[in-house]
Amino acid sequence: MEDPQLAEATVLADIQDLLLSTPDVEAFLEELARHSASMFSNPDHEVYCGITLMRHRTAGTVASSSERARQLDEVQYAFADGPCLRACREGTQVHVPDFEKDNTWPDYNEAITGHGLRSVLAVPFPLPDATSRAGLNLYSDRPNAFDQAAVQRANDYVEQASKGLQLAVLIAQHSQTAANLRAAMESRTVIDIATGIIIAQNRCTQEDAIELIKKASSNRNVKLRVVAQAIVESAGGGPVQTVFK
Repeated sequence: MEDPQLAEATVLADIQDLLLSTPDVEAFLEELARHSASMFSNPDHEVYCGITLMRHRTAGTVASSSERARQLDEVQYAFADGPCLRACREGTQVHVPDFEKDNTWPDYNEAITGHGLRSVLAVPFPLPDATSRAGLNLYSDRPNAFDQAAVQRANDYVEQASKGLQLAVLIAQHSQTAANLRAAMESRTVIDIATGIIIAQNRCTQEDAIELIKKASSNRNVKLRVVAQAIVESAGGGPVQTVFK
């Protein structure tokens, strides 16, 4: 029997390797979906995996192990309810052993069995952002594909994988913060240069110069940065580059 601590260490090591070997969060999630599918597949039985992200009640597949997995997720979104969406919304595991014997979502059940699907296991991912929910969706064309041992293994796996997912989300948030800060600094620089040009040309105060830029922005319905850049270029300054690291 496999040592649970050894299995946990192996999953953590695999997730760390994925984080280190992928260039961005999107690539990490795709690799995580493929890794998740392989964890529950065997040579004569393929399991499909999709990762659903729900933000502000809008859900979408952010990664999938295959095109079929993505299509299976899309079937559910069309009905706005189903095992994976419920797992995300309620933060609880949803297991349907056999769709042909289940009547929780009659219309969805009919549609999904039409795609040849028979069983699903959806496990929620805990995320650090309270406004976002995520879930791991495991699909199988076989009925009763996920026995009690597989369900427990899936929950244990998600618990470990979620640490990598949370880290990926934090990295993405920090990257976005840095990008936003860079954009703010670049806008501030060109506005400051344009303000100086107006002061020199009109012999006015800084406050008056900024007010002129604001009025031009409002009248033209364009951003302050665009107006400022036009002023700089008209004065022969050319494109402004900000040194910001």
